Amino acid sequence: MIKNFVEDIIFSIKNKLFSSKYVIKGKCKRCGACCRNILFSTQEGYIKDEEIFKKMQKKYPYYRNFKISGIVKDKKDFQNGALTFECKFISKNNKCKIYPIRPIFCRDYPNINPSLIYEGVTMLDGCGFYFDIDKKFKTYLKNN
Repeated sequence: MIKNFVEDIIFSIKNKLFSSKYVIKGKCKRCGACCRNILFSTQEGYIKDEEIFKKMQKKYPYYRNFKISGIVKDKKDFQNGALTFECKFISKNNKCKIYPIRPIFCRDYPNINPSLIYEGVTMLDGCGFYFDIDKKFKTYLKNN
């Protein structure tokens, strides 16, 4: 209980410090969707080739914790054809088997990346988190 409270406070502070235009609101519903629908990218874009992922796994052992679970279809052009990944440590009841030592990637979820928001990325369906504008336009007008 206290641990979750502290994590919520840290999450809130991080949003305030590192995001000037967007904030993340809401709360985790512990549905496991974020552990089963992961997209990885390189400088060239989302991973769409299994061979590229295998090379990533060799170079960065961290990626060995994930397996290919599917492919994105009928989404925005920049996501279409991207491979989806699932964490090997998610249980059938949506609990993380390594929660106390989970990677920073997991601890940092959801991460605000304004460029992705501009491209139309949203949270997963049913996720308790959502993006919101930090300050409404009217607020900026009142301050000037």
